[in-house]
Parts: sequence; C-alpha cells; structure tokens
Amino acid sequence: MDTSDIWNPIHWWQSLLLRLMYLNFYNWAMHLFGASLGLVGKFNDKLKAGYEGRKNLFPRLEKALDGETKIIWFHAASLGEAEQAVPILEAVRKEYNQHKILLTFFSPSGMDHFKRKDLADFVFYLPLDTKSNARKFLDIVKPGLAFFVKYEIWPNFFREVKHRGIPLIIAPAVFLPDFFYFKNPHKKHFIPLLKGADQILVQDENSQKLLAEHGVKSNICGDSRFDRVLQNAATPFEDKILHDFTQNATTLIGGSTWQKGEEILAEVLKANPDLKMIIAPHNIKEENIKRVSDLFKPYGAFRYSQAGHQTTESRVCIIDNIGLLSRLYRYGDMAYIGGAFGKGIHNSLEAAAYGLPLFFGPNHQTFIEPQLMLKEGFATEIKGANDLQKVLNPMLKDKTHLKILQQQARTFVEQNSGSVDKVMLSFNTLLPK
Repeated sequence: MDTSDIWNPIHWWQSLLLRLMYLNFYNWAMHLFGASLGLVGKFNDKLKAGYEGRKNLFPRLEKALDGETKIIWFHAASLGEAEQAVPILEAVRKEYNQHKILLTFFSPSGMDHFKRKDLADFVFYLPLDTKSNARKFLDIVKPGLAFFVKYEIWPNFFREVKHRGIPLIIAPAVFLPDFFYFKNPHKKHFIPLLKGADQILVQDENSQKLLAEHGVKSNICGDSRFDRVLQNAATPFEDKILHDFTQNATTLIGGSTWQKGEEILAEVLKANPDLKMIIAPHNIKEENIKRVSDLFKPYGAFRYSQAGHQTTESRVCIIDNIGLLSRLYRYGDMAYIGGAFGKGIHNSLEAAAYGLPLFFGPNHQTFIEPQLMLKEGFATEIKGANDLQKVLNPMLKDKTHLKILQQQARTFVEQNSGSVDKVMLSFNTLLPK
C-alpha cells in the first residue's frame, strides 16, 4: 500500500474508524490512531511529520492567535486542495481585510510544500477529529466562518461547528458515487453532516445530482482551479534558456512524465526531425534524470540546470528542478501530460490554460477535466507512439489547424472560470463584511 494514502480522508483507515464510530468507539479509535502515529512515524517520514507537527498544538495556536476575534478558518486536506483554494484565499484576503485567516492542513504535504502561506495569517495542522479536540480548537479560534475545501468531512468538527452556529461552506466540492459517504452503513451518519452545511458549492452537475438523490441541497460554482491556472498563465514570466531553445521551433512539452510516456515521446521525436521537446519528469531524483538523459541522448538532450552543454543539434531540454512546469508551458505548442499510463493523469489544466492541445494515456476516467477536454476536441487519448504520431501529423503540417486547437483549449479554460465570484457570493451572504 502507498503510505501517502493514509493521509487521504477517503481511504481505508477512516472507513474502518467510522465503522467503530457506529459502535460509539470513534473517539477512542481516533485517539488510538493519534497515539500510533508516533510509533509508526519511526518508519515513515510523512507520518512522523504529522505526529510531530501536532505536538503542543493548542498552546501554540492560542499563543499565535493572541485573542484575535475576527477569524476566517480555511481547511484543506493537503497541497492539492490548498492550491485549488488560492484564488479564493486571495479574494477573501482582499474583501475581508479586517479579518485574519487561519489555514489548517491534515497532511504534511500541505504544511511542507504550500508556497502561498502569505495568504494566511496562521497556518497549523488540524487536530485529530475527537470531540475534545474539536471543542478546544473552536474555543480558541472562534471563527466567524469555516470553509472546507473540496470534500473532506470530519464528523466531530462538523457537529461542533453546527452546534455553535458557525457558518460552514464546503467548496468547490466534488462528490462521486463510490465515496463511502453515500454507502451503507456510512450514509446515515454522513448525509446529516452534509445537510448541516450552510452552503455546499459543487464543481459539476453530476455532484449536484448525486447530493440531490440523498436530499442534500447544493449549488454549482465550477472549479476554482480554472481561475487559478488562468492567473498563472497571465503572470509575467521569462526564461532565456527556454526562450532561446524554443525560438522558431515547434515544441512539445512533456509534463510530469513517467517512463512509458517518455519512451513514446522518444519514438515520436525520432520520426519528426524538426520537432523539439521540453521534458519535465515527475521524478527528478538523479538516477531518474540520468535515465531520461540517456533515453534522449541521441537528440542532443541537455539538462536545464546545465544549459551550457546545449548544442545547435540539441532537440530536448530536460527539466531537473521543481516549480518550473506550470510556467514553462508558455514555451510550448502542444503538450503530453504524464501519469495516465500508471495510477492516473497529472494536472492537465495548467497546460490547457496556455492554449496547448493535449495528449495523454488511457487512465484518466476518474478525473473530470480530461473527459471534458476530449469532448471539446483539443485533447486526445493515446495508447502508443503510433497514436501520438497520427494526431501530431496534421498539427505539424498545418499551422492553421494547430492554431484552431490552441484556441479551443484557451476558450475551454476561460469559459469554465468564474468559480471564485460564485463562492464569494455565498461568503458575503454568510459573513457580512
């Protein structure tokens, strides 16, 4: 089992604990889970970080807030949810400038890697979900509003928030039929929690219909990630290495690539001598970068960090650092998105925001955006190099065709933006300025 799953609230361990809840042992089980983190953490860095980060949490939280009375509380499970909330946090920061923002995380990935901590005044781990922890936390924070990002539900916190009359928003939420929330014996405990939220704003019609089937009201707000990627694409950024490398060349970006996809790209590169590629591997450890470098060595591949090794024959730039991918798409003409030959596709919206036609493998069914992109016609599912070459041919031969697909990608992202405005309407209703 991938230990990162332990931090996902919709995985096996919370389901197990919730079964115990129905026997009135949930709090005991949660305490036991918390205590076990210290022991298990000796063998897992991520679990250890979560355990250490919660030590003396309440005294530290009380000292940091120092009696602050106007608090807006945001909670995100991990890094991905926090990134999704960035445009909402920015809007709240601007409109509610007399309030302080508390941002909590469940997972160490959020605490350790979320870069926009400037959007919150206080950043802490969420205490484990026990009755006493929920009471202590809310006694200290006294939030004017609680905002849970996407779909994370913690029974004791939700009940205590409801009991105290604190407005609760869940957004931009997405729900799927296979979530245990909607299955027996869990649903009789979870549906009332969802009904207790003041506003549930969902990303799509399917989520709204699913909630309605269980008697839960919601409104559609869309996905704030569209707003986020448009913001990112509009932010000025220049990179001389990438600019010079891609100038006057048709360039394919390989985003978050894995071995299967890299081998497909190498085969296609061989058949298209005028094509250049920028490859951003998902794993940038030295042994993997060396493997990727060897694969593309026949095409004069050079590492981004060693751009001085570039020659006039170089057709591949390998990105060997973190944090550049979301900005380098602006130097491409089309993009391959990795992950869909394995566990699942990586972020496809970042590339679409720059107006890039997309290609990806077959494992994307659990993600909404790729399905929509395929319907719009600017994205293509591939199973191998032949598929990729087939869809690339008209783009490489006909620049007008390529520009049409690029415009379709841009229009798709633009038309699906605006989620933040809808979220803020609910915010303004529940928490007057």
